[in-house]
Amino acid sequence: MLQSTIFWLGLLSSILLRSGQGVLAGETWGMVSICPIHCVCRNLSESLSTLCVNKGLLFVPPNIDRRTVELRLADNYILEVGGADFANMTGLVDLTLSRNTIHALKPLAFVDLESLRSLHLDTNRLTVVGPQDLTGLINLQHLIINNNQLTDVSEDAFDDFLLTLEDLDLSYNNLRRVPWESIQNMASLHTLNLDHNLIDQIAEGSFSELYKLSRLDMTSNRLQTLPPDPLFSRSQIGVVSPTPYNSIISLNFGGNPLHCNCELLWLRRLTREDDMETCATPTHLAGRYFWSIPEEEFTCEPPLITRNTNKLWVLEGQRATLKCRAIGDPEPVIHWVSPDDRIVANSSRIRSYYNGTLDFLVTRARDDGTYTCIAINAAGESTALVDLKIIPLPHRGNDTGERGSGSSNGGTETLVGVLGVTSNSAQIRWKMGRSSMPFLVWMYQIQYNSTADDALIYRILPPTNNSFLLKNLVSGADYSLCVLAIFDDGISSLATTKVLGCIQFSTKEDYAECRSLHAHFLGGTLTVMVGGVVVVTLLVFTVAMMVRHRVCGECRDDANRPGKTNDKHKPSSLPKPKQSPDCSFDVGEITTTTCYSYAKRLSVIWTRRSQSLHGMLVHCASTTSTSSTGSSEQYGHGLTQNYLHAFASNNFSNSNSNSTSNSNSSMTVNPRDLEESVV
Repeated sequence: MLQSTIFWLGLLSSILLRSGQGVLAGETWGMVSICPIHCVCRNLSESLSTLCVNKGLLFVPPNIDRRTVELRLADNYILEVGGADFANMTGLVDLTLSRNTIHALKPLAFVDLESLRSLHLDTNRLTVVGPQDLTGLINLQHLIINNNQLTDVSEDAFDDFLLTLEDLDLSYNNLRRVPWESIQNMASLHTLNLDHNLIDQIAEGSFSELYKLSRLDMTSNRLQTLPPDPLFSRSQIGVVSPTPYNSIISLNFGGNPLHCNCELLWLRRLTREDDMETCATPTHLAGRYFWSIPEEEFTCEPPLITRNTNKLWVLEGQRATLKCRAIGDPEPVIHWVSPDDRIVANSSRIRSYYNGTLDFLVTRARDDGTYTCIAINAAGESTALVDLKIIPLPHRGNDTGERGSGSSNGGTETLVGVLGVTSNSAQIRWKMGRSSMPFLVWMYQIQYNSTADDALIYRILPPTNNSFLLKNLVSGADYSLCVLAIFDDGISSLATTKVLGCIQFSTKEDYAECRSLHAHFLGGTLTVMVGGVVVVTLLVFTVAMMVRHRVCGECRDDANRPGKTNDKHKPSSLPKPKQSPDCSFDVGEITTTTCYSYAKRLSVIWTRRSQSLHGMLVHCASTTSTSSTGSSEQYGHGLTQNYLHAFASNNFSNSNSNSTSNSNSSMTVNPRDLEESVV
């Protein structure tokens, strides 16, 4: 009994000692079918955990068991997440990708993780969270994306888990704005960390529906003011009894350049343990803690309009700009009210800017009236009136041309004329006339349109002009034109418009004209001509060389041809060959007397030469002694001319000829027959 007890105790102690040494890489506990290399897989209480922490991984292992519940891939070098990395892992609850080098999340990377509760992406290199990067996480409760390089988070990035998310950490990024619309709908949110970013504004009412929020950290941002919210009242000590739906909230706004005025008086009145906010402005409060400043010093100044447009006269159709400037603490917001008591809104024709400028891109007659500039801030408001006067233009009717044309039929003087009409221009002249008003003209206006375009075109000219050149007209079109004078009537301060006259004219047709090619000649044409001259020169030179070669070749052929040889010169200078019964030749003589001819003749020569080499020799025969003697002389003459035309041998015989005996003593060679056999 004692020995068995000692045995079992020793076995148990050895097991405990081995388990205390830790889990080796690649070791599996329990029944695990697949475990990635260098990872540790544990199957405890029907929950599979895959631990691949600090293994130097460059990507998510592809052979992870799809039944994994907890997957830890922290402290590696994973660059990208997506594709089939987490496909079919519907039972995964906890995913840790912290401290990697992930720079992008592929869309729908987590679409199969419907059971995921916690996602850690902190300490990576993410710059953007797209609208589909977190799609499919319908049960997500904890999202940690701090310590990245985020500059933008899509408004739709959190849509799948707005009602389930409890913790959201976006701290230590480069965010200038966050999706406030999505945050407003996170009804289960407990903790919101937005500290150490570049946020400079909080949307009003962003936290009004977050009843479960217990911690809000916006430390070290660029906030200058904070909108009051009923939620912040829960941060006071002893005011609210903590409940699951009404807990005490922890607020942190320290490290922001807050402007201490009446807008932040609500924050000063909160009694909190973590009130570490300080003032950045105004100057006399800079650097002081909120709790150390009396409430009386959190003051505001009502707006004061310092500069505005009093009255503006503008011609109908022209641009008009109304300006209004105001100061105050906080900076006032400026609105414009139209003459019919409506807030002026932005449109395609009217622009209202934050600096108090109201811009009419194109004025109309109905824009005439008195506009009100209203400057508003937390301390009050201030108003100013601005008059906008629109000078209406006489819109030409059907009878305008007849009424103001100044035709001589009615005895009236012609005041408007057109000179020098071309296909695209016309010179317009006008004069005031004898019965014109004795008042000072402010400006002239020309308005015209054509049959090609119904748009009415305006031209404003100074009063010193009496002519104007219209340019860029349409060729072959009919134009209707009127000249108007704008002047002061001397009775009221309003401007008066008088039509001096109207006229109609037609532009000339624009026909294609012959234009000089001088400019083009110096360009591509000259280059083509020079190239043509060069090509022609090369062709002439080539033809000349070919002709010269042909002539020289014929001269050599004529000089070396036996039939053309002058017997008076060369027979005496050449040694007379021996008369031999055998036909022979001297290689030296053949070499020195080689004749060059054309390619065709040379081809024939080499063909017959090859036939000779194959034994197909020329048959030489003579039937008479006279012919034999003549043949001998011709043969000697052929040798005298250094030509070889045939070979003969003592063994050559012809059974069909009657001159068998004479063939051994002499041979007749016909130079004409052997002429083409020259080598």
